[in-house]
Amino acid sequence: MKVNKIREISLNIEENILSASLSNPTELVLLTSSGSILRYNTDANTGKQLFSVISDMGYSDGGFDLAAQTSIYTMEEIVVVVNDYKRHGFVHFPGAYEALHLWREDYHADISKYPIALYKNIEGIPHLIYGEAWNHIQIMNLASLQILTASKSLIEENAEEWYVEYFKKNSDNTKFAWPKPYDYFFGELHISPNQKNVLSAGWDWGSFDSYRIFGLEKFIESHRISNLRIGAWEHENRATCWVDNNTVAVLYNPFSEGDENSTMDTALEIHLYKIALNKFEIEKKLQIESKHEINSKMYFDKKTNSFIIFSVTDGLTIISPEGETIFRDQNLILDNYYPNLELFLSINNKSISIYEIADY
Repeated sequence: MKVNKIREISLNIEENILSASLSNPTELVLLTSSGSILRYNTDANTGKQLFSVISDMGYSDGGFDLAAQTSIYTMEEIVVVVNDYKRHGFVHFPGAYEALHLWREDYHADISKYPIALYKNIEGIPHLIYGEAWNHIQIMNLASLQILTASKSLIEENAEEWYVEYFKKNSDNTKFAWPKPYDYFFGELHISPNQKNVLSAGWDWGSFDSYRIFGLEKFIESHRISNLRIGAWEHENRATCWVDNNTVAVLYNPFSEGDENSTMDTALEIHLYKIALNKFEIEKKLQIESKHEINSKMYFDKKTNSFIIFSVTDGLTIISPEGETIFRDQNLILDNYYPNLELFLSINNKSISIYEIADY
């Protein structure tokens, strides 16, 4: 296996590229240093401005920050751009609206990645999942702009029963109102391949990584919150991804978790969790041969049946389902991978490089 550069595109623009996304093999969506969001045709080498993230509104935090880390999400013609660790974003839906403003509360937003995910329901209607506060996500029909979860409670299912049992076991005189609102920090969102569940790579107070699964249909229809928690580990924003509709992969550092006989040199592992009887159980542990940061980006590629891991410090590694390294290039620095397109993207000021996985 090897990774080939298939295109090097010098863009015909004056500004630098701050962030970019591939919406299809010949089309980019770009955020430039002037604040413009462009749809760029790589064959014609021309771009069209969709909107600007610069606003005349006098936000107390200054609004969208061009100097901050930014992500661009696309689904067909729809574009979403957000500051990852700040408060602002925009949705662009051609023919419907140019730039719908997104805004979330700032409570620990600096360490909680903006929760964003696009998906289509069974009728093919586009929907957006987005963060409104640290413990609160909403689901919006992007065609009608109806917030489907507007009346959803922030109380978990069976909360009253839990508190009754708690007070039976705890006889101290501590008094507080109950049940309390949902106590969880949502993080980066990952939609399952069948678009029925969403994984939140968030965290709990302590603090520690706490990754949870939410059924989208139930999240919309039920007044209460319910979820399956995969696990709880050191707060390291560890990489995670869906392998299939019932399996989630999570990076794991034996040393930071205090595993017996582990050292700083002990290799990272990929833990595979399977849904079984409405809970997650570890199905397999894979030891990674090459060094990588635990907060690298990780994907599962169905075509090659392999895990793809990359970061700015450790380059790219492709790993078999048995944990064997089948490709390694520490000098190949990538920004994103698009499993649906099977393409990588790398940004360098005013140029874009696109790579693909190929057999020898």
